[in-house]
Amino acid sequence: MSLRTQGVINDPSLVLDQLCNHMITHNKKPLLILSLLVTLLSLYFCAYFFALLGVVAFIYLARLVAQTPHGHLDMRAALSLNLLDFGIRLKPEKSMEFRLPLRVNLLYPLSSLLPNEPVANTSDISVGGGEGDLPARVYWPRKTVEPEGDLPVIVYFHGGGFVLGSVDIFDDLCRSLANATKAVVVSVEYRLAPMFPYPAAVEDGYAAVKWVADHAAELGAAPDKVFVAGDSAGASISSVVAIKAMEAGAPRIKGQILYYPQTDMRGTQYDSIIHFSDGYGLSSEMIAGFHQAYCAQVEDLAHPSLSPMMAQDLSGLPPALVMTAGFDPLHDAGQLYAKMLQEQQVPVTFLDYKDMIHGFMSIRFFPQRRDVLHETGKFVDRLVGR
Repeated sequence: MSLRTQGVINDPSLVLDQLCNHMITHNKKPLLILSLLVTLLSLYFCAYFFALLGVVAFIYLARLVAQTPHGHLDMRAALSLNLLDFGIRLKPEKSMEFRLPLRVNLLYPLSSLLPNEPVANTSDISVGGGEGDLPARVYWPRKTVEPEGDLPVIVYFHGGGFVLGSVDIFDDLCRSLANATKAVVVSVEYRLAPMFPYPAAVEDGYAAVKWVADHAAELGAAPDKVFVAGDSAGASISSVVAIKAMEAGAPRIKGQILYYPQTDMRGTQYDSIIHFSDGYGLSSEMIAGFHQAYCAQVEDLAHPSLSPMMAQDLSGLPPALVMTAGFDPLHDAGQLYAKMLQEQQVPVTFLDYKDMIHGFMSIRFFPQRRDVLHETGKFVDRLVGR
């Protein structure tokens, strides 16, 4: 329909308004950067009126970038994706030719510059792995409810697509988790792809949890209060370990804590994969790179050790806390896994942070992170009878 037939051509102000809206809508990111530069330069040259205009424009544009075709995105997340996010090609293993396309958000290293959350104590130890001992770090919480020897213990597996991440990188999160749950946390440095592809990570995970259960007393914890936990790929390891432990009858897992888990490696095109695989941090290129490094040579991607939701029987699994992020490609698979657990009578605490992006638990600037930790503390409290 033409402007004339709409009666718009006779109203120049309306035409101008439409042109401005079109320009802003299709150029939000450069205009956002421009408004920030205007503000900073105006402050530098003491042009406070123009600085004020820049601030007003920046706030207006920040609100716009937080409005997406799929709902409202947290403004902090939206600003980080538009101002602090860039792409690189990383060579995770220097001795191999594999290069990973990676989106880098500077909000992660900025968060790591904050002072460490204090805990009662930490210790670097070795735990059992699939093919020998693995490095691990133990965190004891500042405050405890139970006497020493009866504390819950959480075995934590970090995220990173089975390719990236380390105990050091996830140190902040494990400190917060220990304090929030009043539990001992053991963060495991499992083997990473592409040097150690599938099934190295899950074999390490199962062996590490068995080791912790066997040595719980040495850590001041109770062997019947063992939890598994992780984020993203680490949550996948945790869910697989829970299934393996159920099938083997040991070790006894008290509960599983799954932050935005990867539960389906079959390449299923969920709506969240289609909508959020580009522009929201975890990109389609990254997902393909992780897949290539970890399980490119595997024929059966529906095996439960890769896709936990494909396990024939989930009914005997321990209670689960499943958390998803609304603007995360993994959202729909995680939500479906929570539903499948509930349908098989597994007690589930499901948390869905609709305005968040993948990986937000590693960024301390988000209040949603504190809320997740609070809910995780309540989940552990219920299961240990506090």
